[in-house]
Amino acid sequence: MTHPLSDNGWLAKLDRLVIFNPDRWPHRELIGRTTALLAVSAFIVLRISQFDRFPQFFGDAHRFYAAFTAAAGTPLYSTGDIYLIWGIKLMVWTIETAIYLGYLASYASRARAVSVARGVLEVAFPVAVAGLPVLISFMPYTLPHWLPFSSTRHLVFYLIIMSVIAGGGIINLIGLLTMRRAFTIMSEARTLVTSGIFRYIRHPLYCAHIIMFSGSMLLRLHWASVVLYLLFVAGQVLRARIEEHKLERAFVDYARYRDRTGMFLPRIGWCRVGRC
Repeated sequence: MTHPLSDNGWLAKLDRLVIFNPDRWPHRELIGRTTALLAVSAFIVLRISQFDRFPQFFGDAHRFYAAFTAAAGTPLYSTGDIYLIWGIKLMVWTIETAIYLGYLASYASRARAVSVARGVLEVAFPVAVAGLPVLISFMPYTLPHWLPFSSTRHLVFYLIIMSVIAGGGIINLIGLLTMRRAFTIMSEARTLVTSGIFRYIRHPLYCAHIIMFSGSMLLRLHWASVVLYLLFVAGQVLRARIEEHKLERAFVDYARYRDRTGMFLPRIGWCRVGRC
């Protein structure tokens, strides 16, 4: 059974395509798990092999920022500032690499789906939404355009943005480790997780992604990156709704769980059922 939004029209026609019909793919779980494990493993190897590009080695960062001191004639970046810049780069790199290792562990150990993804809204749409931040990362790095490296405010704003990315990454990692066997990208029901951070919000990973990629967008501030980010946020909201519809049909306890938690934020005061 597909999502109600695809019951009529062109979506219903797309749903009938072989690629969106799990009944035509008897080994789809094995294929999906194997493909994901290989892809994530390759990305982790690439990321580690290119460590010198991000977050750079400390010596490279020191030479880069020390050059502005020589050009300006006055110390714009102290050794402590450079250590701080390099340290937060290293922290973000470490958190993001740990997240990918978490994806690897989740794919290797996740439970079999009790309700598989069917149709374009449950198969293709979540994958497309998850891929939007990749497009943001292709945008040019524009922070120096708004705040030149030679400005002392550059360091302040850079540290704030990187802290936002790191904070979102920590939420992502906590949610991923809590989900473990329930992890999925497509809209599937595997196991119902209501413990840990899921006691307070139903979609901590989506919340974390919205936070993380807001920082990525601010580092690459451009009309195209803003549009991509807004599309991503809207897509995450719709993706969460589709997923909740799936989980409600698969688990009898899900409706009660949904009624006592927030979607992306803990329910506090005015934040009522399903509205945040």
